[in-house]
Amino acid sequence: MKRTKKEQERQAREKRYAEARVIVAKGKCPKCGHPLYRNNSMSGWWQCEGYPSASHRHPGYENLRECDFQVFTE
Repeated sequence: MKRTKKEQERQAREKRYAEARVIVAKGKCPKCGHPLYRNNSMSGWWQCEGYPSASHRHPGYENLRECDFQVFTE
């Protein structure tokens, strides 16, 4: 049975989400090793603690080097 383009896209998206959930379960950024945090602005959005500018980071993480990692699990 031939898969439709829509089905292929859905399967690719689910694969990306599964890979992202593995990263989040480890709790560390795969690029720099900093902790990850959930950005509650959107469902399933996770970012490295070094992602936002230093003035917008969680207390205690202001001095981390900048990192642009972010991922969606949903």
